[in-house]
Amino acid sequence: MRGSSAEEIADNIFSQPTIGGLQGPTVSQVIVRDKDPNWFAVNVIVRKNDLFKAITEIREIGGSGVVVQPVSYIFEEEPPRYSAMLKALEA
Repeated sequence: MRGSSAEEIADNIFSQPTIGGLQGPTVSQVIVRDKDPNWFAVNVIVRKNDLFKAITEIREIGGSGVVVQPVSYIFEEEPPRYSAMLKALEA
């Protein structure tokens, strides 16, 4: 995705209803052969049911190649039950 900064790309993503990600996008500058410093890679997580809408939104704000990978697990925070289970297994 082209843009002048990671913040500009993130703002464009947040302007869309589907592709904001869990807490926001991961935006990384791409080091390209032609030395154009304005290319960025973006990672977002969206629900499977929203996939085609998300791809449309990405393209609407200037995204090009889209790679889709399934998410097997998301560990946002460590739940208390998980901590208790680990503690019980140590005993």
